[in-house]
Amino acid sequence: MVSNVNNKSIFDFDERLKFIGIDFNSKEKNIFQIAKKIKEVSGNINFNGIYDLHDVIRSKILRFLLSAKADVTRIFEKQRSLKKKIINKEIELQKLNTSTEGYLDCLKKDFDKLDFSNLTKSLEAGANKKDIIGIAPFSAHKSKIWPLSNYQKIINHFDKFKFVIFAFGNQELRDSKTYFSKNSNCSIIDRNLNLNEQMKLINDFKVFISMDSANMHLASLTSTKVVSIWGPTHPFLGFSPLFNKQFIVQLSDEEYSERPVSVYGKIKKNDKVKAEQSMSRINPERVIEKINLAINQ
Repeated sequence: MVSNVNNKSIFDFDERLKFIGIDFNSKEKNIFQIAKKIKEVSGNINFNGIYDLHDVIRSKILRFLLSAKADVTRIFEKQRSLKKKIINKEIELQKLNTSTEGYLDCLKKDFDKLDFSNLTKSLEAGANKKDIIGIAPFSAHKSKIWPLSNYQKIINHFDKFKFVIFAFGNQELRDSKTYFSKNSNCSIIDRNLNLNEQMKLINDFKVFISMDSANMHLASLTSTKVVSIWGPTHPFLGFSPLFNKQFIVQLSDEEYSERPVSVYGKIKKNDKVKAEQSMSRINPERVIEKINLAINQ
């Protein structure tokens, strides 16, 4: 498995799996350096197959450079053209396969016993869930961030709970201190936890609130219910949270027909207002309703 070095902890579940971490903040991110590193680690071993689960320029070049070491090469189908037509309103919104289903489809060509219905969460529930609600209010794309001022109503409503805020990076920490630190029942964590440690922490929470972000997908692998808030993007385009679709918060097509305006959150200048409205029109009461549903299930 070749991936970002920061992802190593989530691939430590089986000693048979060799993880090759790439530091994308160094010269190591050069595609030829990556190919060289893989060849050095694998030595004289050839692969039955290469599975490209990203299908971007870097991975396309990488699979070409390594093609001589593999019997077959399989590629994850991103359905780019279909998603583009939906965003451009050339065709109606339709529910596409999730990325997880796409990964399995890529692998099932050689491993036919793989079955989407058999997917399980990585972590099981502990003996006692704590009265804690986690919040990951940020996203790599600002368009997917729900107004931070809205959380105060949620904190006030669930005044018997403690809140743990996930904030990574200086700006996120500053914003978290501005909007959350005034509440005595709120604490902030930062980047000091690796992904596996974050999952174990989330696993003790009653509920986790997230945007359409990596935090949402990470939390969905735990036993904790995940309430996700969606604006310019849409869960139908392949990124719906596993096991937690019933806790999605979003405007309906009747309420806001402009959605989705983006696949990942990158917004064109002409769509900026639409993206902002798709988030700002979601009131805290909707989120509170889903949190109650998650707590009581």
